[in-house]
Amino acid sequence: MKEDGPAVPAVVQRVADSCASQGGTAYLVGGGVRDHLRGKPVDDWDLEVFGLSARTLQKLLRQIGQVNLVGKSFGVFKLTVDGHELDVSIPRRDSKVGPGHTGIAVEGDPDMSLIDAARRRDLTLNAISFDLREHIFLDPFCGRADLASRLLRAVDKETFLEDPLRALRVVQFTARLGYSPVPELIELCKRAHLGELPAERIQAEWAKFLLKGDHLVLGMAVAHDIDGISRVFPEVTSGPASGDVLQRLITARDDDRCAGARWSLMLAAWLWQESPDAVLATLDRLWLHKVDRYDVRRQVVGLVAHATDPVDSDADLRRLSTHCEVGLALHIRVAWGDRRAHLALKRAGELGILQEAPLALLQGRDLGPLGVKPGPVMGHVLRRVYKAQIDGSVVDRPGALVAAALLISEIE
Repeated sequence: MKEDGPAVPAVVQRVADSCASQGGTAYLVGGGVRDHLRGKPVDDWDLEVFGLSARTLQKLLRQIGQVNLVGKSFGVFKLTVDGHELDVSIPRRDSKVGPGHTGIAVEGDPDMSLIDAARRRDLTLNAISFDLREHIFLDPFCGRADLASRLLRAVDKETFLEDPLRALRVVQFTARLGYSPVPELIELCKRAHLGELPAERIQAEWAKFLLKGDHLVLGMAVAHDIDGISRVFPEVTSGPASGDVLQRLITARDDDRCAGARWSLMLAAWLWQESPDAVLATLDRLWLHKVDRYDVRRQVVGLVAHATDPVDSDADLRRLSTHCEVGLALHIRVAWGDRRAHLALKRAGELGILQEAPLALLQGRDLGPLGVKPGPVMGHVLRRVYKAQIDGSVVDRPGALVAAALLISEIE
């Protein structure tokens, strides 16, 4: 009997029909199926095509839209057409050939059975597929029951451990979905060789945890339950309670911020009470520097280094703004329970310094008429005047020029 599946874009159905015309079968797989069954909007369209070789599939897809080859050896293609981007692949067979996440050889196998293809997935709720021609769900590992029970369960305990990255995926799925790993899955994750993971893969999973999770208390608790923090971020000393702080920052995180600012907010809140060395080591383990030209590394270091700076006066707030984003710092302080930070946040907004320090009242060109040429003296005068501006003893351009003239006379 046909079932109600996701309302797929026309191009998805076109791919399925084209595959069928060549003797293949296309299934919707992965997050799109999971989200539909959870009653959530679907924006991921991943297709797995059985019965067609990678060469045949690539030729077929090129008749539909622009095709980029993602994985030549295992037949993964990215199809772009009419504003939609689809991942289309043939079933893949994994074999462990070395340590770590990169020690897995993957080979396409279009003749693999659907059950064997589903077995290579990590969790049962990710092993459900939807037949786009017959309009039925195929669920060989009872993922729909686990969805209904809000549980995370491994598809296969042997294949699960072949990829240690899956332990971190459990953490971020916990945080994003609010589902609980079954005890057997916790034990599996404890056995995963997390020390073998490359920094860029750790960063990708931690981004999904910190930046997309809505259940960060639960996610952080699971991260500690599987000894994930101690093994992936050994310098970090904060316990599971840091999840409460992160949870309180979700509204601020999801405000209209760039990805780099969101990273900085959540990382600095998590590392708020850590030593400078621990902060730098953690940033190294995440391989984080700039995100979309936003200097995450500098911002996080500045936020944590000035975590206890006073914020009681306008001058305090202006001084803090020269080291980090005041808005991020104060949101974090509110989350950590500093009641004074609420008023400081409002005042920083009135001063217009939530994101940037005040613009200097004087530039180098302003000192030319005062007889100062570019060089060390000019730099010294500009720095001293700007410090006076931050401290509040200089409040406007005429006052800044007077202060500069006095400094110049002292030097002469």
